[in-house]
Amino acid sequence: MEIPSNDDWEGYQGDLDAEWAYKIFAGKSNDQVQADFERTVLERAEELWYMPDRPFRYYIFGFKQYLERTSFPNFDSSDAASSFLRLIETLEEKPERIRPVIGDLMPCVRFVANNQALYEADEDIYGSFKELLDSIEAHLRRHGMPD
Repeated sequence: MEIPSNDDWEGYQGDLDAEWAYKIFAGKSNDQVQADFERTVLERAEELWYMPDRPFRYYIFGFKQYLERTSFPNFDSSDAASSFLRLIETLEEKPERIRPVIGDLMPCVRFVANNQALYEADEDIYGSFKELLDSIEAHLRRHGMPD
């Protein structure tokens, strides 16, 4: 997949959140955005939500790449894992946005959900990742997407 062009970002203007996402991500490869995820993974996860579809479909794989690391700065692993799963879950609101890439994301979604302890995500704080996975899979079935 190619880095999204300016044409792919069409429509971000006038939306402050999308403009900020453009400022952080536009023109960068997924390798290049790893430092941005490292600086503040919660903000990067939120910015993904506000991107136009094509950039989202590219940069969600940057987030996936970040999650596949073996070490995280500043105890970010739990926030990264939780925000990734919750982002995928909230995309039920925009199923066409995720439909083209969900099949490639689900192995990572399942890995994160089934390895909550690896991400040091206390269930009392972050909830059950397995329950999030159940919710995501239910959304996929409801929208006729592969799970």
